[in-house]
Amino acid sequence: MRLPFISRRRAQADVDMAVRAVWHLVDEAEAATCEARLDQRKAEADLTAERKQHQRAVAYVGQAEQRRDMDGHRLARALRAVAAERRQSAAYRRTITRLTDQLLDATGYQAEPLLPAARTTLGIDKEVDA
Repeated sequence: MRLPFISRRRAQADVDMAVRAVWHLVDEAEAATCEARLDQRKAEADLTAERKQHQRAVAYVGQAEQRRDMDGHRLARALRAVAAERRQSAAYRRTITRLTDQLLDATGYQAEPLLPAARTTLGIDKEVDA
């Protein structure tokens, strides 16, 4: 059997073509690696941004809960103050009613209008509408 003749130039050309093909594959692999690295860096940057946003949201929620607790305490304190003022106002009204009744009893008020002199003495500026 006879082997085909392979010239040195032909062999060198085949080797050069194989080297070019390998370098083409290497270049493609490097390009793919660079793209993958860029995609990875972009994904890491997006993840970092999402983490920062999540941390801000968690901090905001924490502050809102603290404010709500603080506002709840303030509201409770304000409600207690309003209730105390209402109790004090009711006590003042009862005292004023009692003192008015005592004053009217002491002056002998019988449902007639007071005379202007009596009104001045008692410190009443206007007539009371009955």
